[in-house]
Amino acid sequence: MYFKMGTDKNKISFRKASESDIETLIDYRITFLKDAYGEPMPELESFLRLNLKHYFSESFKNETYISWIAEYDNKPVGFSGMVIREQPANFEAPNGRTGYILNIFTLPGFRGNGIASSLVQKLIEEARQMKIDKVELHATNAGEPVYRKLGFVEPHDRALEIIIK
Repeated sequence: MYFKMGTDKNKISFRKASESDIETLIDYRITFLKDAYGEPMPELESFLRLNLKHYFSESFKNETYISWIAEYDNKPVGFSGMVIREQPANFEAPNGRTGYILNIFTLPGFRGNGIASSLVQKLIEEARQMKIDKVELHATNAGEPVYRKLGFVEPHDRALEIIIK
């Protein structure tokens, strides 16, 4: 990993990820998950790497996943992703298209430079261009203030889930 203190904000650039970035996206998805949930069993990490390679390969082809990468001196330091969902239309999503943002992650040495906010803004702009009705996400405690500043609010309906193993 690449860590840099005393970041010169003028050296931060952003680019849309492509199929050529899949291995980098896999590495940083795993890094994000470890940061959020701790170290997995080695077998689970290996399984996730294979699964992610397949997922990213397919989703780039069918344009159901969008990712932006922040770079500092041409080295990746921040990542974002948004899954494009198709669903039956409803009052909040009359086009039946929503975005789900995940994996907003900035390397620790680069946090506090507006990278996460810029990455989320890039995804929101893409959602507007694609005529996506709404964008959702789950926020960590650290990320929630960033999202609220960008206009995210609690959803109309309270979310529930069941984990099926």
